[in-house]
Amino acid sequence: MAGRNFLMVVALGVCILSGPAAAQQDQMAQIRRIFETDIRLFNGQDPSAFTMAAHDQAVLFGTLTPFAVEGKPAIQQLIRQYFADHDYAKWEPIDAKFSITGTSALAWGHYTLREQRRVGPRRVLHGRYTFTYTRQGDEWLLVALDFSPLS
Repeated sequence: MAGRNFLMVVALGVCILSGPAAAQQDQMAQIRRIFETDIRLFNGQDPSAFTMAAHDQAVLFGTLTPFAVEGKPAIQQLIRQYFADHDYAKWEPIDAKFSITGTSALAWGHYTLREQRRVGPRRVLHGRYTFTYTRQGDEWLLVALDFSPLS
């Protein structure tokens, strides 16, 4: 009987330990999917990139614009204009990392942006990025994007 009780306690401990850890893994997978979807949309020159899962008051700044762009409609307009000004753009994350703390999540790393503007030379830009997410209910929303170019 003691052995059986021990197994029940061990099984209960595994369930308790795996409950929050499993939920954290599910949330991390959700953040990764949102991030990867945004990259795929951007590389497909889809103007909904960075806005499908964005908070209405999201902020974007960095490589795409020297000024902070605030709000989902303004970000969509910036992306539309960027694609109108470019024949080609491919954004590649390098060594993406993800972290969740409470109701906040981050995706960060380095990037390479290869672009061909309609007027001007082809460029290859390198930088750092941070995508900041917040959880509202069961949904993760993008609240800030920072693309910091490296010299």
